[in-house]
Amino acid sequence: MPADKSPKVEAQPGPNWDLPDIKGVKIRTAPFKPRALKNFDHPLDAVPDAVEIVVSLAAPVPIRAMSPVLWVGDQRLTESEVADTAGKKLRFWSFQPNKLQADAPIVMMWMNEEPAATRDSVRFTYKRPK
Repeated sequence: MPADKSPKVEAQPGPNWDLPDIKGVKIRTAPFKPRALKNFDHPLDAVPDAVEIVVSLAAPVPIRAMSPVLWVGDQRLTESEVADTAGKKLRFWSFQPNKLQADAPIVMMWMNEEPAATRDSVRFTYKRPK
């Protein structure tokens, strides 16, 4: 009796969701002004003394439905925007600078992840802006 053999199914590799390495970090105090939106009010208020953290990346962040977040110690910064035309710099905002601890590790992750990094395994740590 002959056996039916199906052809081999060739699977394409899935997308690479790895976040690029952080190559540099700049931290400063700056006023936050929400972007103007067309169809509804912005849910965030202006903050005159927010902390702006700009991370320089090895490559642009992969495009997906989930956004990256920046962990500064145990504080998760979710408000961000692209800060250059190449997509290799992201600006993150902290609206409660007093919660950021000096020397806390800075780690970028996807929104649904939590860092397992320790101070020894990260390249950048938080320095209070002068």
